[in-house]
Amino acid sequence: MTKRCVRLEILLFIYGFVVILLGGCWDKNELTQWGFVQAVAIDQTDKGGYRVTTQIYRPGSSESRNNKATKGISYLTISSEDSTISKAAAHISGKLGRKLQWSHMRALLISEKMAENRNMGDILDFFSRSQGPRGAVAVMTTEGEAGRFLLVDPLIENTIGQQMKTVEGMSNALTGMASKVSLLDLGILAQSPRSVTLLPHLRLLRQEHSLFMIDGMNLLRFPSGKIDQGFIPAEIADSILMIRDEFKEGLATIPCESKNGELHGPSGGDSYWIYKEQTTLHVSSVEERPFIEIHLEVDGKVGEMSCSSILTKDEHRLFITRIEQTIKKDTMEAVQKVQKMKADVLLVGQQLERRSPRLWKRWSEGWDERFSQAKVSVTVRARLTDTGMNEGSPIGAPPEQ
Repeated sequence: MTKRCVRLEILLFIYGFVVILLGGCWDKNELTQWGFVQAVAIDQTDKGGYRVTTQIYRPGSSESRNNKATKGISYLTISSEDSTISKAAAHISGKLGRKLQWSHMRALLISEKMAENRNMGDILDFFSRSQGPRGAVAVMTTEGEAGRFLLVDPLIENTIGQQMKTVEGMSNALTGMASKVSLLDLGILAQSPRSVTLLPHLRLLRQEHSLFMIDGMNLLRFPSGKIDQGFIPAEIADSILMIRDEFKEGLATIPCESKNGELHGPSGGDSYWIYKEQTTLHVSSVEERPFIEIHLEVDGKVGEMSCSSILTKDEHRLFITRIEQTIKKDTMEAVQKVQKMKADVLLVGQQLERRSPRLWKRWSEGWDERFSQAKVSVTVRARLTDTGMNEGSPIGAPPEQ
């Protein structure tokens, strides 16, 4: 046997051995040793520490003695307190008998009390290291204690963590009531000075079944990393998201026209369903004051009609005008509210820094005050693409004689 053949056999042996090793499992942790966390709630204790509440996935079926599958609750909730999140999580692992696995997290809830008194960066630090949660985890604030929200039974999803994730998504995509803020978003913002963002706010409802809903957004400022008294209610949230060009879909209520001081039809008005929106925002300097020009273009269809008719061209034009006036009025009111808060949640400073860096350099110091004094102009262009299956008049309107 030649030396070349010997070398070839040695190489083949080494390659074969490596392939066998690659096919093996080197992780000593089996699935039965993990506790998969679905959602986490962070509260502040009376001593200023952390109360960590985790919702952990549990297999939904087990085998009974007669070999019949019995389905149980697919999750369990465990809490613990300590001076750090790491220690509290370790205590939870001790109670569960399994090591916590964070990669399946869907939601991170933080109580308003905690968010008002503790820098958000302190909380993010734990999850940004080797814990392994996905960057898409939804982050929300809660009214009262955050832990109690994990005790609510899910309505349709398997766990309340997944339920919260879908509620946030639908509130953003269909109603325009909340922005979507992820763990990754906050991690980036925490490194940016003078950044401001909006965190969805959960409120617990007491009905036949315990429910929760997003009723607005809390204002979170960096570098302090705390929420302040600035709260964006659901009534103006859609206008804020429009200006930020983050609006997906939603309804605009068009008030009925007045006649001799009285309203035509019910006071609720007509509904205009916006399914497409585009924003153009421009910032310039007028007498050393920011001049913010906001132009909104919306496409929509009739959601419902109670006091209008759009059977003729003139009626169609009048209806479009009312839509534009309503959206403009709502937008101006939303802008004025955030100006009073001195909170640039409209991302005007970000736009200015990108397009006029020299002007931004001169204005960046004390920008919050300058933003509150800015002059604002709003223009709206609306299009009506569909009146639905019925003709363009209220279905309950009496026929003309």
